[in-house]
Amino acid sequence: MGKRAHLRSQRTRGRRLFILIPLLLAIAAGSLWYVKEYQQQLFDRTIEFFDLGKWRLVQHRDFVRGTIYDRNYKELAVSYEQVSVYANIREIDDIDKVIGPLAALLEESEQTLYNRLSGNSLRIWLAREISQEQEEEIRQLDLSGVFLHKEYVRYHPQRDSGAHLIGFVEKDTGLSGVEHYLDQLQAKYRIENDNIADLPLVGESRPGADGRHLILTLDLKIQQVLDEYLGEIRERRPALRVGALVMDAESGALVGYSQLPSFDSNKFYAHPENVFIDIFDEAIAVPQPFKVLLREVSLLESQPERHLGILPWGIAAEHRKLGVQLQLWERLGAGNRESYDFISTSQDNSSAVAYDGPQPRDFETVPTILTPLQLLTAVTRSVNGGVKVIPHAADRYVIRRNQREYLLDDFAAPLKKDLLYNGVSEETRTFMRDYAQPGPIGSAMLEGKSISYETDQDQKVYTNHNLLMAAIPIRKPELMLMLVSSEKVYGPDKATSSFLETSASRLIAPIAALQKVMKNLADMMKPQERVETNYSISGEDSETSETATKGVSAAELIGIKMPQLKGMSLRKSLRLLQRAEVNVEVQGSGRVTRQKPEAGEMLKPQTSVILYLERDEVDVKPSSGKEAAK
Repeated sequence: MGKRAHLRSQRTRGRRLFILIPLLLAIAAGSLWYVKEYQQQLFDRTIEFFDLGKWRLVQHRDFVRGTIYDRNYKELAVSYEQVSVYANIREIDDIDKVIGPLAALLEESEQTLYNRLSGNSLRIWLAREISQEQEEEIRQLDLSGVFLHKEYVRYHPQRDSGAHLIGFVEKDTGLSGVEHYLDQLQAKYRIENDNIADLPLVGESRPGADGRHLILTLDLKIQQVLDEYLGEIRERRPALRVGALVMDAESGALVGYSQLPSFDSNKFYAHPENVFIDIFDEAIAVPQPFKVLLREVSLLESQPERHLGILPWGIAAEHRKLGVQLQLWERLGAGNRESYDFISTSQDNSSAVAYDGPQPRDFETVPTILTPLQLLTAVTRSVNGGVKVIPHAADRYVIRRNQREYLLDDFAAPLKKDLLYNGVSEETRTFMRDYAQPGPIGSAMLEGKSISYETDQDQKVYTNHNLLMAAIPIRKPELMLMLVSSEKVYGPDKATSSFLETSASRLIAPIAALQKVMKNLADMMKPQERVETNYSISGEDSETSETATKGVSAAELIGIKMPQLKGMSLRKSLRLLQRAEVNVEVQGSGRVTRQKPEAGEMLKPQTSVILYLERDEVDVKPSSGKEAAK
């Protein structure tokens, strides 16, 4: 009996400790929260006593959210410090001594401040985002119960342009898009200052804040072209959802990503949830022309007698294995959904059903429901030589210290090739060239419409889809352009006719020209400069770029105007004029002081341009011996 009583006593003490320890921890956490919220001075004195203030400041500064840039270092998302002032009612000794000085500093009436401080809340915000002068004066006043609060606020300069790709932030946490991907990168890379020198140096004299920053493949100039195009469509069809993207066919890099309606990333909370749906990640019924294209790829890939060479794509192999076809869709990216760095969560696309009409055609195992991104991936891999591209927006992740940038991660990894048998991709391009509509500069535009429906409370809700895809140029694609539109309709017979093909062709030339300008700049730069401008190019790429615009001059493509060259060096002036294909005559040396034609005039190919140069102080008085030697 004694042993049993002793065991029962031990069990009872164990239960008590099991209950007591969590209770004590909860009390300690609650006390710490109370001191932090309502006894700020005591909290600050505790931090100072244990010498924790310096540690806390260093940690906060090191984890400031990094800047997101486009490929030309234009800011897409940036964090800035915001200082606010608040009051803790319990710690104010004399409210009248506080109201007077603060009213003058904050440019508020004394009555307004008095009303705020007379409320029921213990902690009152008096002003948000005060100036640096106001901050310094409040510090000097040292008013009891009045405190300053510092935080970093996320700002997106482009507002609604590319918002679905860039995403938005709340409480310093990325909730969608590339902002969400940035959180993953910041958690992955924890670099001490002593180890930075071991990283590859990729840039110098970079202005901006120190920290870890993300450079994207996006180009704001191409983005602007897409935004303006979609804006014109929405003016004519306000109820239409539309999207346009441009992707590098050889790497999967997204250089343009636009859709309407969009949302302001700075005020995302003011928009309804359905605006956040990404049209490129939403399931659609695959239009019939794309089913035909994918079926031809399947036929070509499954021909058994490879030693005889590729048979004409109209001749089908009779005995094709089902498993082989399904594996092909997996390899082309039309099977399972890929993981994208610009889409944080997959949308539920399981309920969409394709409406094929009263007499549907048999396309065997060709997928009937895909997202536009899946379809883009499958078609691109089919025509780019079987290279396993994945649409992506991140190019590289860097850490900046004292205007020097070091590489943390380069996302342009070598891609898997040979997804298709030799010759299949070439035959697919031939088929697409003959089957699709011809476009500018040797492109081929494949376009189609489809209808899908979802069942809601025994009612079918129909959606009309229009999709256009262009390979630029079709002989050896460098760029893929995709346009998508979506509209709810009352029934399958209410579907609107396609309209994308007639208006999309005017997008191709300026986009190809802007891309070619970037590649030409890469050709002219040194290797180090090429890394800094986020565009590397091989000799083969250069040859392909020439093919893309063969027979069409840059001036004809983008309507080049005579730039303002006064004050520029000769080298920079010639670089700006290179795309215009003009004959340049140079008189004098130094910097440009006059020019003919004047700035703003349209330049036709082979126009004579005269640049008048004179030396200035910068040219004749170098700052050092090294500069003189140069």
